[in-house]
Amino acid sequence: MEGKIVISVIIICSLAWGIYFFTFLSIKPATAVILKNAKYTVGEVTSAYYGDRRYRKGNDYQFKFQDGTVKEGHQDGEFTEGRKYLVVYDSTDLRNGFLILDKFDITDSLENDHIHKNYDYYDLGWSLPQIPFKYDKGDIDYEVKMHLRCE
Repeated sequence: MEGKIVISVIIICSLAWGIYFFTFLSIKPATAVILKNAKYTVGEVTSAYYGDRRYRKGNDYQFKFQDGTVKEGHQDGEFTEGRKYLVVYDSTDLRNGFLILDKFDITDSLENDHIHKNYDYYDLGWSLPQIPFKYDKGDIDYEVKMHLRCE
C-alpha cells in the first residue's frame, strides 16, 4: 500500500514539474528568430532598478501577449518604474523570447495618441511598419538587432 502511494506521489510530482518546465522555463532569451515574426506591444516597467537579487541586475516588466496572457520579464537597461516601453516578441511562438527596448519610452506617446489600457493592460500589437509612434522604424529595427547581438 505504501509503495503505491510513493509511486503516485512521484508520478504527480513528475507531471507537475513537466508542466512547469514547458510553461515557464521553456521561454528562452530572445534570439534572432524573433525577427522573422516580430510583433511590438506596450510593456510596463513594474520594479525599480535593483542590483543584487541573487546576482541579477535590472528591472521587472510585464506585457500582454496577443492571446491574452500576461507575460513578465526581467532586463537590465535604462528604465524608469511605471513608464511604458516597446516590447518585441515572436508572434508565432513566445518561447522564442521577448525583450523590452529601453530607448523607446512610449508613455507620453500613448497619452498623446489616446491609446488606453483595456482593463489593466494594453492589448495592442503592431508589426514594425504599423507602429503608430513617431520613432524612426529603422532605429527600432537597429536597436532590436543590437540587443539580440549582445545577448
